[in-house]
Amino acid sequence: MPNSSYLCATDQRTLYPSTTDKGFVPDTDVVAYDVRCVPLLWLALFRPADLVAQTIVIEPDPDAVYYEFGPDGDFVEVETPAEEAVDQVVEAVAPLVGKDLALARLDAAVPVLNRLFAGEGPLDEHAAMLRRAVADAPGAYLTIELDEIEGLWEPGTFQPALRAALASLEAPADAEADRARLVEIAQLREGRAFPPARMLLGDQTGVEEDDYWNLARLLGASFSAEVPWEPSV
Repeated sequence: MPNSSYLCATDQRTLYPSTTDKGFVPDTDVVAYDVRCVPLLWLALFRPADLVAQTIVIEPDPDAVYYEFGPDGDFVEVETPAEEAVDQVVEAVAPLVGKDLALARLDAAVPVLNRLFAGEGPLDEHAAMLRRAVADAPGAYLTIELDEIEGLWEPGTFQPALRAALASLEAPADAEADRARLVEIAQLREGRAFPPARMLLGDQTGVEEDDYWNLARLLGASFSAEVPWEPSV
């Protein structure tokens, strides 16, 4: 899904495991995903020291099919463009850390977030559900594939904002600026209490669109594997 972020577990210490880890299985190794943002509690799993730079080599997809508009205005299949037929080298920066340490970072960040978002309500139960999803996922490392989100920002602005957001979970400096930065990256809708962590698991009478929106911006959503905050399929 375009313009999405993916919280991934992997046995290899690598960024973008969906590309770099040949044993990566999206159905089990994508813990959760979201669209046009990086959910707030995903950020809580990492700190600035966990941001890693890595050269990623993207090999051509032999099964890819390319189209362009034909003379009649219809899409017609064309030969693979030359630029798509060679390896692409990308310099990537994203968070990567051992899963146990990520869970410890999550636990430590909850009191900080509860202070920054005191008006919206505590996030302890939300964090506990994310902790379960991460702990249940296979793999020794945790990372976020977020290049599609970075691409939505003005060039050169996302990585400094991400680093500052992670730093605010470790050593808060300016509560107003820290909060605003986290809201922007997570794309939270402000002005109402956070939805209950178990909102989707019970009676949803009175639940409004902003509540559904904010729950996803706190935790993400199931990609394929079950997550504790959504009903089992």
